[in-house]
Amino acid sequence: MLPRGSYPIYIEEETIIVPIAEYSQSEIPISLIPEHKLIAECSLTILQQDVVRTLAYFDVFSYPLSSEQVKVFLPRNSVTLSQLEESLAGLTKSGVLNSELGYYYLSDRSSEVVTARVQNERRAFRMIRRARWISRFLRQIPFVRGIFITGSLSKNVAGPSSDVDFMIVTAPNRLWICKMILTGIRRILLFNSTKYFCFNLFVTENGFFFSDQNVFNAIEIATTQVLWNDAVYRKFQSVNSWIRHFLPNWKSDNSAPAGVSASSPFIQELLEGALNILPLDRIDASLMHFARSYWKRRNLHLDEKRFDSLFLCTRDISTVWYDDHKTRILSRFQQRLAELGIEQAA
Repeated sequence: MLPRGSYPIYIEEETIIVPIAEYSQSEIPISLIPEHKLIAECSLTILQQDVVRTLAYFDVFSYPLSSEQVKVFLPRNSVTLSQLEESLAGLTKSGVLNSELGYYYLSDRSSEVVTARVQNERRAFRMIRRARWISRFLRQIPFVRGIFITGSLSKNVAGPSSDVDFMIVTAPNRLWICKMILTGIRRILLFNSTKYFCFNLFVTENGFFFSDQNVFNAIEIATTQVLWNDAVYRKFQSVNSWIRHFLPNWKSDNSAPAGVSASSPFIQELLEGALNILPLDRIDASLMHFARSYWKRRNLHLDEKRFDSLFLCTRDISTVWYDDHKTRILSRFQQRLAELGIEQAA
């Protein structure tokens, strides 16, 4: 087993579609770092370097991958599963990777990451089952058009303190009304508990496109799970087809679970009909301006640019990134690649 930071991998290249023949034959010159004895002994193929990059990203979350998952999240295509498994076997034999129970992880990590994954998957299964029941209630709320799971649970991972991160899709110009209703229900009926009632992101059907295109957002979009309204989910995935630049092997799961039809519940239609007598467009706009002013007052230490990057308050999207989670993850990913002596694919 190699010590931390001892992997002999360094390459500068462009993101291209690499033919199968190149994956199986080409080897890349490696910059030798004198303090690591085994570096001169290793020469990794393009595919092997991509495998290490992929595992390094999920290593940030202490999450080992199966060979099928490695293939899905590779930054290039034109590779068969058998070729990939051959490369994984070679990396494991050379000590770059370890494998247990069919999961692969970087060899400077303990096998406890596999144990944790198995336990977290069992916990996630129970939480997703409960989330499906909760979605039956949420779909009755006026102007809700879709309900998805995001965050760690969307990847079938749930630690002891994990909650259910819902992405709520609303009708256009009704986002802030819908958010007000759901926030009120949580605070009044659930005493503001977020364990099974955490609204991570609100978007309208016009706000699906993610302009910030990076590997973090690509994986978050690809792993989003639909709880209700498969038609809206497919539109969300289609609008963000740019994720294939980062995940060319990814394919949307066409096997929708039960209960995700696009039909609107009767109760929801009644409630919306009653509310439509009000000036809803004006109310929605007023709620947005109130929310933005509130968060501005609470965060006077942030300049305008920083505030806009952490607090998304528009008519088509509402989310708050208190700890700038995305930046932290991408920064840690870059750090992990540096520790391994490998550059991120362009």
